[in-house]
Amino acid sequence: MAAKQHRPEMRSFRISPAIRGEMEACKAGRKDPIPVIVCVRESLEAPQLGVTPSKEKVKEFLKGRGILVRESSFYVFAALQPEDIEALAKLKDVVDKIWPDHTCHAHLLDSAETVKATACWRTFGCRGDGITWAVMDTGIKSTHPHFLTYNTINKDLSKNFSNSNSLEDVDGHGTHVAGIIAGAAPDGGKFKAATLVEDQNDPVAVDLPSPPSGVAPLAKIINVKVLDDDGTGSASNCILGLEYLRKLNDGSRDIKVDGVNMSLGYPFDPRWYGCGHSPLCEEVSRTVRSGIIVVISCGNSGYGTATLSTGEQVPVSIDLSITDPANTPEAIAVGSVHKTEPHTYGISYFSSKGPTGDGRPKPDLVAPGEKIISCSVDFTGPYQYEEKSGTSMAAPHVSGAIAVFLSVHKEFRTQPEMVKAIFLKAATDLNRHQYFQGAGLVDLLRAVMSV
Repeated sequence: MAAKQHRPEMRSFRISPAIRGEMEACKAGRKDPIPVIVCVRESLEAPQLGVTPSKEKVKEFLKGRGILVRESSFYVFAALQPEDIEALAKLKDVVDKIWPDHTCHAHLLDSAETVKATACWRTFGCRGDGITWAVMDTGIKSTHPHFLTYNTINKDLSKNFSNSNSLEDVDGHGTHVAGIIAGAAPDGGKFKAATLVEDQNDPVAVDLPSPPSGVAPLAKIINVKVLDDDGTGSASNCILGLEYLRKLNDGSRDIKVDGVNMSLGYPFDPRWYGCGHSPLCEEVSRTVRSGIIVVISCGNSGYGTATLSTGEQVPVSIDLSITDPANTPEAIAVGSVHKTEPHTYGISYFSSKGPTGDGRPKPDLVAPGEKIISCSVDFTGPYQYEEKSGTSMAAPHVSGAIAVFLSVHKEFRTQPEMVKAIFLKAATDLNRHQYFQGAGLVDLLRAVMSV
């Protein structure tokens, strides 16, 4: 964990990033126009006509600039210079996306609904009450209103193992993770979220339609800070944090902590240790065997480039990219999917892929991890929530789902192996390869109803 983890930025765009690269090449001296596919919006003035009015406006605009156009039922095709693309992108009411027209060669608060948390709330009336989850991360901004509604943070049991002077979060990662698991914005308030959009260096604040909520809003959270204020930390700090949690339960008649979320890790090299048997992985195993559920993000290393024999660089998915300590057999390793349409869009491009270095299937589950809205550490400014992407955001969805499950079926507390088996069996198959999706998308309602 000495190196800072890559955190994907899922920016909304009108001009495809690939087109942006082509535009820069043109500005650097290349004269050829850029072949594009223009995706148009449905008409707001005449919705019964679908995309036809928008298509006509785009064609009229391009023909007015002397550009030859072609069309299909839903798209307009053209070869454009950078200035033409910039001008076209300003037609925001009619143009949705401008994609590259690739050369083909002969031979490709919505997330709570996705994991069925809201359905479980309505059906069983349980929202994580009586369950405690630890968050091992960069700390938590305990004064955020999201955590004050239900007095979410257990400050008495929270502990700092980082090199920072305070438990409070400065980086923002831990606060975002914790907000996905538990807590809720006060009812009746109006809240804004920061989203990343094309051509904007700073985030844009948008109104949220309703107060955001964690997956298990009534669960309690223990803030275990193991990462420093720059978002990095040591495996040894994590080991100490896990040991602390084990001892909390060992030294008490009651269950002090039910589970822990670890949205952190480091690239695994099999030359170091047997896969799943590094010191941190071993400590995770001990923690699970002690009766604590451990949920870990599987990493954002599932995408890269490969060099062909021709020297051409091509994008590829990278297998064997699960990070430590998600390699631990007993842990629940979580990959990322689209937050509202996982069946359509499948596994996030960045989500680390299995198998493990010794051939075991990982990840175990997948959950929403793209453009997830949760608490911002800078909540006193123009927005209180913000979008972040990564498997770091997927793991707390599973943590929150399990917390709700345990609040319905308290007989499964201290039984991590049984809980893991239940959730893997209840997962929804997305019809993707096991090394991409594991058992599938976490399904809280099915898990609760299966026992």
